Parts: sequence; C-alpha cells; structure tokens
Amino acid sequence: MKKIISFIVFLSLFCCVGIFADDKIQNKDNNEEISKEEMEKAEKYVEQMTSFAATFMNSFKNFFDQDEKQEIVNKDEKKLSGITLFPKKKEGEVLAKGELRIFQVLKPNIALVKSGTFPNEMLMLLIGEDDDLYYDNQKINMPKEKSAKQVGIYQYNTKSGELKTIPAVKIK
Repeated sequence: MKKIISFIVFLSLFCCVGIFADDKIQNKDNNEEISKEEMEKAEKYVEQMTSFAATFMNSFKNFFDQDEKQEIVNKDEKKLSGITLFPKKKEGEVLAKGELRIFQVLKPNIALVKSGTFPNEMLMLLIGEDDDLYYDNQKINMPKEKSAKQVGIYQYNTKSGELKTIPAVKIK
C-alpha cells in the first residue's frame, strides 16, 4: 500500500512538471513569442520542480523503507505461532517470583523458562520487552516487587509429536 501511495505522489509531481513544460512548448508552437527570459524562467522552474520531486521521493522512499524494515523486524521478533494472549483487560495470575532459568531461546526476546525446583519445577514461555535479549542458560533474578504474571498460553509439539500447553508470562 505504501509503495502505491509513493508511486501516485511521484506520478502527480512528474505530471505537474510535464504539464507546465507542455504548456510552454504549445505556446511557442502557436507562434506566440516567448521571450528568452520567460523561457529561462520556465526551464529553471522545470529543473527546480524535478529536483524537488526527486528529493521528495527519496525522502518519502527512505521513510517508508525504514518503516517497513522496522515493521518486519518487530513482527518477526514478536510473532511466534502457538501463542494465545489473554484480552488486555484480563489480569493473569502470578506464577513465579524470584529466579527464572532460561531453558531455550525461541526468538531474541522470547524464551522457554523454568521456575522452581524438581519435582515442583514449572515450564513457561517468557515474553520479554522489545529491547530484551535472552540467551540459553541465562538466570533472571526478578526484583521483589515484580513477578512472572500469566498473559496467555503457548502450545507446541514436542519431538515425540505430543501437543503441550504451557503458560505464557511477562515480568510485571
């Protein structure tokens, strides 16, 4: 959609310059005398409009390219098939306090974590903030005022083909 908009804007600017130039040429063909000064002004105007259109389109293109790249990065990092989030109004329960141990990183800011000790160990999906970067075997010590609150569920297939469902949490 953004590429279509930028193409339409560019085409409009290009047409405006073309119409102005065609008008001046037609006036000349109709034996209307155009002074050298008017012709120089017209040529200068066409050059300025062309330069403006090119500069505008480059800025427009860079703006949308940057926006699209950022959008792609955010979508890839945040999206993981199998996650179902609660509606924003629903408050999830506290599932862990203290320490979380990262078992496996799935995306830079999404990881499988364990909480507790055997036999009361719990596996959860930790969804971090956009600027969080996790690594395997990392230990996360939550401040006393924060905890791992459930924000949804995560379903995945194990290597043996079994469907597993675990809580998805955020540190809040």
